[in-house]
Amino acid sequence: MKNAEPAYRLKLEQRTLWVRAIGVWTIRDIADYIADFRATVQPILGQPWALVLDVREWQTSPNEIFAGVADNSTWCVQHQLAHVVALLPADHVIGWQFLKATAVEMPPSLVRQRANSEQEARNNLVSAGFLAARALSDEQKTG
Repeated sequence: MKNAEPAYRLKLEQRTLWVRAIGVWTIRDIADYIADFRATVQPILGQPWALVLDVREWQTSPNEIFAGVADNSTWCVQHQLAHVVALLPADHVIGWQFLKATAVEMPPSLVRQRANSEQEARNNLVSAGFLAARALSDEQKTG
């Protein structure tokens, strides 16, 4: 049975998958995450795509999950992942653990960036062509 609190949130937007990792992950969480991740990104496979990894709410997790994280990272590269933007926590230990877990062989063409906010990540991906620029509403224009 899954926890009431989700361990992650996934959102597909154009050619970008937004991932928010939350709390401590278990073996069950990583298995569910990989299945949900691959199902969610399915519509954009066959073309270059981008990934935003928001691990600001993630917590250090048992070493047992990292084989799954590494396997999913390799799968992404094999399926045309072209651009990654990471939103890392202020806690450097958690950021280090996350980066260690995703350290797999990456092609030189893969763009890897860090951002301080979702808006900065969005701007990077608009510039890279993975997201369309949002039109401002009348209220935002006059704001």
